[in-house]
Amino acid sequence: MKKYLIGVDVGGTSIKIGQFDLEGILQQKWDIPTNKLHNGENILKDIATSILHKIDVQMISGIGIGVPGPVSNGYVLNGVNIGWGRKNVSEEFYHHFPYPHIQIRVSNDANLACAGEVFQGSGKGYKDVVMFTLGTGVGGGILVDGQIVEGINGVAGELGHMQIDHVHQIQCNCGKKGCTETVTSATGIVNLAKIKLSQSNKQSMLRSLDSFSAKRVFDYAKQGDELAIEVIEEASDYLAYAMSLVTLTLNPELFIIGGGVSNAGDFLLDKIIKHYYHYVSSLITNQKIVIASLGNDAGIYGAAYMVK
Repeated sequence: MKKYLIGVDVGGTSIKIGQFDLEGILQQKWDIPTNKLHNGENILKDIATSILHKIDVQMISGIGIGVPGPVSNGYVLNGVNIGWGRKNVSEEFYHHFPYPHIQIRVSNDANLACAGEVFQGSGKGYKDVVMFTLGTGVGGGILVDGQIVEGINGVAGELGHMQIDHVHQIQCNCGKKGCTETVTSATGIVNLAKIKLSQSNKQSMLRSLDSFSAKRVFDYAKQGDELAIEVIEEASDYLAYAMSLVTLTLNPELFIIGGGVSNAGDFLLDKIIKHYYHYVSSLITNQKIVIASLGNDAGIYGAAYMVK
């Protein structure tokens, strides 16, 4: 009987579930809503019920689950976006999925997005990879010799919370100031644009808007808006600096840039590369930096990879 890997990506709004063959080819995928009532106590039950409804349990080789928050040795340490505190996910999952012979693995969702890109995306063929995921915040994932790095406290790969900005010192949701995500995420790009608009009299199409998104800043920059270009240059410089610090720590084969901000494509990538070599040019001359290719499916691919 043919066996399958199941990849699960738990998000704050929905839970993505994918069925893969053992070679990593996606067979089917579906979503279920994330029920955060009562501190998310029904989330694991909902996942188990959905999988058992869709797939014959005899065909399942293993299940990987990606969750938002630090994970160490199978324990989620703090899943605030879904109401979880410290939780042994695999142990609790077996309460609703009574098949202990089937392997259950758990890791942080951003780490799994990186693993997914290595499994079947832009990182395929590489083993030492670091991924920056630029969305509303900044996530990160690290693979060394093909293995996900979590760290003793589960915070390896929390690249969005490296303190790299000592100029603007924007408050981060983590409680610190100057974190990577305050100046390089979609939110961070808007932060920088608002600062430049307030500190400069330079003409910009952004001045006609009461509010705007990072995408709008990119759109105007691509149209030649000088102030918008300065914003993207500054955000790219901050990201390149963060990547240079990672380079001097891990020296990965490949950097992957993912998340919604990465939809800017080569316009963003070219600026990152230019600034990156400013920081590491005497040491590194051929660093591979690419845009992620799996989009929102990276997490389920990574969860399946973890089991495989």
